[in-house]
Amino acid sequence: MTLPATADVVVVGAGVVGMLAALDLAEAGQRVVVLDKAAYWREGSAVNAGTLALQNKPTPLLAAYRAALDLWDGLSERLDAPLGQVRRGGLRVAQTDAQCALLAAAIAEQRQAGVPVEMVRGNELRHLAPWLDRSVRAAGFCPRDGFASPLLTGEALLRAARRQGVTLADRCALAAASPRSGSWQLTTASGRIDCGSVLVAAGPWSGSVAALFGTTLPVGLHVNMLSVSTRLAPFMGNMVVTHIGGRLTLKQFPNGTCLLGGGFQGIGDPATGRKELDFAQLSANVALHCSVVPGLRRAALLRSWTGFTAAPEDELPAIGPLPGAVGVTMAVTTGAGFTLGPLAARLAAHAVLGHAHDPAYRLFDPARLAAKPTPD
Repeated sequence: MTLPATADVVVVGAGVVGMLAALDLAEAGQRVVVLDKAAYWREGSAVNAGTLALQNKPTPLLAAYRAALDLWDGLSERLDAPLGQVRRGGLRVAQTDAQCALLAAAIAEQRQAGVPVEMVRGNELRHLAPWLDRSVRAAGFCPRDGFASPLLTGEALLRAARRQGVTLADRCALAAASPRSGSWQLTTASGRIDCGSVLVAAGPWSGSVAALFGTTLPVGLHVNMLSVSTRLAPFMGNMVVTHIGGRLTLKQFPNGTCLLGGGFQGIGDPATGRKELDFAQLSANVALHCSVVPGLRRAALLRSWTGFTAAPEDELPAIGPLPGAVGVTMAVTTGAGFTLGPLAARLAAHAVLGHAHDPAYRLFDPARLAAKPTPD
């Protein structure tokens, strides 16, 4: 496409954070262009498991994830579209005595942080989830846990952005950035564009984009594997399952398919876009799921795939001004970026608009990661 010559804000990255931030900025009266090096909604946000849960999140980030879920609650209405969102609660399971002890400690921490979670065991657990294997000794139940459809969310964001007048330029990689007087000139695969502000929400590519603005920001990579099963008759009550002692996320969609995730790692290179399954890891992932929910053995795997997600070196989001690059804001989430997306987008948009930084999220400041700007 032909890029406009100018914009108020250029957003780099068309995932859930970039698109929601673009909407926030457009609604604030900004002329917004979103660049993405790939086709729209084809990278991290599109290939994640769609889990919207609290129990499997690190304690220091629980307040942020609670705020993000509050925003998710109103997102379908805001976008005027279904997102496949289901909120029937989640179970975080334990299968051994040691895991039960870990679960009890985690529940105590989460309750102290304001998460509505309780331990269920024995007959209460069997009544709540008779489809769990007998090896499951206990589980935490949180009514706020749920999931959404990444596919429906992406479609809804695209339509909402177009309605709001956001210009979307996919297959349009950012190649260079040059400072101007109070602005930036960006060189892309589709031409040049001048803008007052830049918001970088490029997931695992955010570090390489930051380097174009002269700042080193280490952003690592997770290559998560996911699988979808053939259809089974509904049996999980629309709950999401996670595991205190293993990497597992499980949910059954309304069409009967089950989505198996949890962060087992595949093989990939973001520089080339190469993604491959690690079949030993995939087998371990499937075995863990079947040990928790034996009914999955009745299904076959329909498809397995990998997806890239960002991994800042300290596993905390990096949201705020990029040191050494006036007018550039970073919005880098962690492996659970889909859940955090609405909050990360809101914080990033506020930073672009010059609003005061919320002190509750001071630990997200990208300055903690950034090296000194490289000389010209």
